[in-house]
Amino acid sequence: MSVALLNFYARRRQRMAAVPFTAFIVACIRAGQKRLADGSQRAAVDAGHYLVVTPGMLLNVENLPASDGPYLSSCVTVSRELLLEQKWSVDADPSTWAVLSPSPVLDQAFAHAELGLQQELPQAVLVHRVRELLEALALSGFRPTLTNEPTVTERVRLLLAAAPEQTWRAEPIAEQLAMSVATLRRKLAAESTSFRAILEEVRLSHALTLIQTTTQPLKRIAEDCGYLSPSGFATRFRLRFGTLPSELRD
Repeated sequence: MSVALLNFYARRRQRMAAVPFTAFIVACIRAGQKRLADGSQRAAVDAGHYLVVTPGMLLNVENLPASDGPYLSSCVTVSRELLLEQKWSVDADPSTWAVLSPSPVLDQAFAHAELGLQQELPQAVLVHRVRELLEALALSGFRPTLTNEPTVTERVRLLLAAAPEQTWRAEPIAEQLAMSVATLRRKLAAESTSFRAILEEVRLSHALTLIQTTTQPLKRIAEDCGYLSPSGFATRFRLRFGTLPSELRD
């Protein structure tokens, strides 16, 4: 899908280390506060403000509930194709992520896209609404850091994300990318990663999203992400994000 909507909810403080952002996201904080850090930059996103993140970022994330209720945010994800079609302002410096203040144009564009996704309108209609949102971002002074062609890592990630629960091997992925397994591994190594590392990132990132946006039991989430052992899943999750799956759940 070119665009999608995710709603995040937390009744207690959540801390997650090195969270991978594999898609372009525009998030509106509804209640509470989101804090982020990437090693050189820190920011807090208050209720009513927006967070924009380009693909490929790793951010330390903290969600803080409001004093009188839970943390709430809505997140629109956008495909690379739509981003590349957008005419971004050449006057703005490219950014990997940014916090944007509310404005009538941005508020209305986000609400328009969100409502369309909630109503599950046809994809062609949703694309037009998301283009409106991207135009509002451009008018707000945001310009994403993007490359015209996806990396091999991104192409592998996209294929694996279609079914993270499968027992994946490198051979069928290399075949779909029209290269040998040796070439695939060499190209991934040049991008400082590996097939196994991408697979685990895809599975754990999917698990993180499911934990925060659904009420599925943790055992079911582990299975849906390709982990047969709930305890093994919890161990890998804690090593990756610095917290246990159960600690993110109420």
